Amino acid sequence: MKRRQGNLSLFAVALLAAAMLHSCVGGLPPSLARDIRDESDKLLAAEQEVQHSQQTVQQDLTQAPDLFAGAPEPVQWTAGFATAHQKLDSAQRDAKELANLTHARGKDVESRARRLLLEERGLREAAVADSKTLEANAAKWLAFQHDLKTSLDSMNREYQTIRTVDLTPVASKIAQTEKDWPAKTSDLDSRLATLRAIPKTAESEWTATAAARQDAAAGKATGKEVATLIETDNLLSQQAKTLAAGPDELRGLCSQLYDSWDKILTDLDESRYGEDDLYRERIKTVRTHFIDVPAKKTETHSDEHWTTVSEASFDSVRNDLGMAIAHKDAGHYDSEAVNTPQPPGYSYIASPEQGSNQYGYWTHNGGESFWTFLPQYLLLRELLWNHDYRPVAVGDYGAYRMAARNGTSYYGQQTPNSPPKYGSHGTFTQSHYADSRYVQSGSFKTSAYASRGSSPGSSFGNAHAEPDLGSAGKRFGRQPGSAPQGQRFGRPSGGFKPSGRGFGRRR
Repeated sequence: MKRRQGNLSLFAVALLAAAMLHSCVGGLPPSLARDIRDESDKLLAAEQEVQHSQQTVQQDLTQAPDLFAGAPEPVQWTAGFATAHQKLDSAQRDAKELANLTHARGKDVESRARRLLLEERGLREAAVADSKTLEANAAKWLAFQHDLKTSLDSMNREYQTIRTVDLTPVASKIAQTEKDWPAKTSDLDSRLATLRAIPKTAESEWTATAAARQDAAAGKATGKEVATLIETDNLLSQQAKTLAAGPDELRGLCSQLYDSWDKILTDLDESRYGEDDLYRERIKTVRTHFIDVPAKKTETHSDEHWTTVSEASFDSVRNDLGMAIAHKDAGHYDSEAVNTPQPPGYSYIASPEQGSNQYGYWTHNGGESFWTFLPQYLLLRELLWNHDYRPVAVGDYGAYRMAARNGTSYYGQQTPNSPPKYGSHGTFTQSHYADSRYVQSGSFKTSAYASRGSSPGSSFGNAHAEPDLGSAGKRFGRQPGSAPQGQRFGRPSGGFKPSGRGFGRRR
């Protein structure tokens, strides 16, 4: 396997980039400049590692030509190394651009450098990992041939493991889940059928290799027979792993259907840690678990914690404080969660056409319609709205639905000159998250809609106090015979007075 022309110049390019980086750090932070230099050195080492792995595989192929004759793997390995070299080529281009950035000026230079560095590191690591995998695969072929007795014993163990797997418990779990969530019957049955087919396939493969196994045990197997046994061994190994993990994965999917959850962005913190920028999000996860689906009996659990994120992740939700940045309905898998930020709690409201659902219903009074949560979901309501729920008007909900259908976030803005209701610069956020680090730091005041009277550091506490990093949660649920807590909002009363106007437009 000869390396394609053009890659021979990688060392020269890398050395040039390294020299430029070592000679000038420009205006980049010292820690970032150091990381760029280190990555350039690692890229040079990675080129040598990939080249060494490729040469090792070439030597393996020449040691046993009869074993590899006609097998598709050598061609696949050659293509794999070509891909690894392409990744290194891309990493080298990133390194060269990083070297040029050391001379650049501008507010976006540092963020661009960080993104390039991350990309270069990922390409380098992937190229090395791929080449090591290819080297290990070739070595496995030789090891199988050199010790056929041990290899055959391993094949037999894998085959017996596959034969003895009992899928009855997971099948029982799926049967009950399908009664509770019939919409998932087809998918769950298909996944279970895939697992049940594995022992049949393994039996067929085992029977088909009987003659080759006999010849191998007698020490007279041909190279082609050994190659067939290796391929069968690889298949049995993968099947055994799938059967070992498959039942747990299916049980996990079943469990996901019994939960609805929301991830509420309750705070944002952008600060310096030494020479580096630190980006953090505080996430409150509100989870409602169905104990009894037919009876609609649930319990709600909430936990909240800070997490460090990348600059890109931080920027993607910078405008979404107080919003549900992810939501999953019960009866859906976690992979089906909606990740478009929306006002908290809106996902639980039924359409006006539907009128009601298990969470609540629309009430009508004086020409207006407002959403009312049922008593058993008052705690869910309070957690989602940060303990100050105001009834959602039908006009507000209609604008939200339009935004959701278009895949955009709804911030509750009524006119171009009025403030949004939700999000980092919304009136809801200003009042409900006044003690957050985001608002206390003065970030809200950067909004054109911020109230002139809002001032960080007044009665809301110390803006620089370290937030509680604990994640202890609370479990809620209505106990039998207990009275529901909270106020019903079917009829507006007290200080809340509907305006009678439409509530917002898409931002």
